[in-house]
Amino acid sequence: MSVEEPTQENKSKFSAHPHYFQWGLTAFCVIVSSSVVVFLLQWLPGIWTMFQKLLGILSPFIYGFVMAYLLMPIFNALYKRIQPPLSRRLKNGTRIAKGLCSILALLIGIAVVGILLWMVLPQLVVSVFSLLESIDTYLNEISGWVAALLKDNPVIERNFLQLYEEFSQQIVNWVQNIALPQLVELMTGVVTTVSVLFDIFIGIIIALYILNSKDTFCAQAKKMTYSMFSIDRANRIMGRVAYVHRVFGGFITGKLIDSLIIGVLCFIGLRMLIGFGLMTMDQSFALLISVIIGVTNIIPFFGPFIGAIPSTILIMVISPIQAVYFVLFVLALQQFDGNILGPKILGNSTGLSSFWVMFAILLFGGVFGFVGMAVGVPLFAVLYSAVTEVICSLLKKRGLSVDTNDYRGPRRLDPVSGEFVVVQDERPPVSAKERRRAAEKARAQKQQEGQKKD
Repeated sequence: MSVEEPTQENKSKFSAHPHYFQWGLTAFCVIVSSSVVVFLLQWLPGIWTMFQKLLGILSPFIYGFVMAYLLMPIFNALYKRIQPPLSRRLKNGTRIAKGLCSILALLIGIAVVGILLWMVLPQLVVSVFSLLESIDTYLNEISGWVAALLKDNPVIERNFLQLYEEFSQQIVNWVQNIALPQLVELMTGVVTTVSVLFDIFIGIIIALYILNSKDTFCAQAKKMTYSMFSIDRANRIMGRVAYVHRVFGGFITGKLIDSLIIGVLCFIGLRMLIGFGLMTMDQSFALLISVIIGVTNIIPFFGPFIGAIPSTILIMVISPIQAVYFVLFVLALQQFDGNILGPKILGNSTGLSSFWVMFAILLFGGVFGFVGMAVGVPLFAVLYSAVTEVICSLLKKRGLSVDTNDYRGPRRLDPVSGEFVVVQDERPPVSAKERRRAAEKARAQKQQEGQKKD
């Protein structure tokens, strides 16, 4: 019995139509992806709860990483001075220098924070409690001041005082029933305080390990990167990580130093205004306002306004004229910060324009709150740089210019030559006058073409 050769008709339909397999694979991937999305949406609350629990477990490591990152400039400065003489005199001088610099950097950081808390915290607590307890009196003073201001307009006065009465009642209820009990509970919460202090203590130990072993961690990260990617891609990844470190490190460290100086200058200026008799506020309030100005100054662009508004309202309770003095003082202080101190400390560490700074603050502030407003600018700078690098890479592959100035003005790329050419305005006429001009121009062109043919 002879075996027949397979013909085209005897071939399987799968071989004749290989795209059927692609269609089936695509449909399978779509179904699996949809199922995964539905599963994630269904279990999203549970996943978020697990994520929060994981963050709580890893909070000592987060504290330690943040401490080590903020103390890294101090460590590097000490290491440059201590390591060379120790390595020349001792056999294990480099290892001893790392440990000694880590301990010294940590002690310096703890000393700075401890001194600031010792100087600021007692007066700050006194001023906050005094403000919360006297809020009712301050609201009555504002009500009397507004009534005296609007005494010639009884209708506006009556409507305003009615709204103000409802608002002040809500403020008083919030202070008495929510703010004060929570503040007292926070100050006397033994379990919470012990838990936070324990996490901070473990974070200090972790920060010490990170500072002492940062070179080893960097070497391990490089080793893993080269094992997973090609050499060119691994070098690009490490260059991107170095850029992220430069942007975040320079911006955060510089902004903290800048905000600390602005807070100190604000306190000195308020003490001088009190000494000259231009302000009559208590000195504890001067410290509270300086802390508010310094903390909110961490937020770029909007920080001065965010800090000045509640501080101005607080001073306005004492005297509207003193509030005007304070506004002028804050404007002068922020002009000094924006034009002299800030550029000297920060420079152009992000490379973003004012528009993108505002966009980043509003975007990340709306998503992550105060932390997002503080770190949104360097984070957006990193994303902006990555997108710019991708766009420039795509343009280079097509042989096009990567200079933004080449794309300015009414010029477009010619599809044949690939060069920029000036584009004439081809908008259709809108008004009757423009239509008449277009019709006259068309008739003139037809006459010229007819004369050429003749």
